Amino acid sequence: MNAMNFTEKDYLQEMLNLEKTIVKTYGEMITEAQCPNLRGVLSKNFDEAGNIQLGIYNAMAEKGYYKVKPAPAADINEAKTVADTFKREIGSLTI
Repeated sequence: MNAMNFTEKDYLQEMLNLEKTIVKTYGEMITEAQCPNLRGVLSKNFDEAGNIQLGIYNAMAEKGYYKVKPAPAADINEAKTVADTFKREIGSLTI
């Protein structure tokens, strides 16, 4: 498909994919940066890219282009328990 045949949905999907990649890249860069000032700039950019990604997602969802099935409450609670356990275990590590 060439750009001349792209629909609004196609453009939004491409934008969403790009923003997801940007967010992942900033996340990787933050963990590699040692300079506090650089980490601050990268963190700010990470937050901004995340907000842009969310805006694109919301636009797609409103137009019916991106449908997400709600997770059952039991699955949400299980994921929260796993995350809380992981956070506790990581917090108790000594380096």
